[in-house]
Amino acid sequence: MRRENRAKKAYGANKANKPYNTKNTITVSGIEIEVSKKRIKNMYLRVSGHDGRVRISAPLRTRDEDICRFARSRAYWIKKQLGRYKERASMQQRYGDGEIIYLWGIPYVLRINEGNRNKAEILGNTVIVTVKGEADERRLEKIILELYRIKLKEMLPGLFDKWERIIGVHADAVSVRNMKSRWGSCKTVDKKICINLQLAKKPVIFLEYVIVHELVHLLEHSHNAVFKGYMDRYMPNWREIRKALLK
Repeated sequence: MRRENRAKKAYGANKANKPYNTKNTITVSGIEIEVSKKRIKNMYLRVSGHDGRVRISAPLRTRDEDICRFARSRAYWIKKQLGRYKERASMQQRYGDGEIIYLWGIPYVLRINEGNRNKAEILGNTVIVTVKGEADERRLEKIILELYRIKLKEMLPGLFDKWERIIGVHADAVSVRNMKSRWGSCKTVDKKICINLQLAKKPVIFLEYVIVHELVHLLEHSHNAVFKGYMDRYMPNWREIRKALLK
């Protein structure tokens, strides 16, 4: 009899310790969120950098209205993280013979040849890449990024001259770098601006938007109402351009 009771108690303990999880989906501020209720004490929010999914984990007895309130209170942060995810996703590109690549928003067919040195040249609607040695994707990417770097550096002086005159500021140094998560950056103390060379893929208006954005940081460091006021003054349609850039 005692053994039977002990067995029942052991079974009950195992059942109580068994993970319990319920899932559903909610939409808050236009954002689809996966909700999992688990045996946890606090609520957690995550935006996946892998697939852009938004997930909330909540204690089992949490009411749905409390979860929605929690999500709404963090809607701005969620949208910011989703924007960063879209930026990273938009920068990804495959390189191979016959693939389509873009320069200033114009599509070009990529053609790959073997040769004595690495180079890329534009001929009509084709980008011809000559590769010395094995044409693996990493080597192809390096050659094409160098083409983007050259084209971007050809474009930057004129655009910076234009917008520096309009805004009334001057960048002491401008560099180009292949960045994974930002289109541009500005060191306000040193007046140094860095532009992502991936912008060479996009229509020129996106490059102009990033230049204006970074130059305005020389007037206002943060993204507050003052910053947005300057952006409205110098590039009234900047919000539409930014939205298109993040698509």
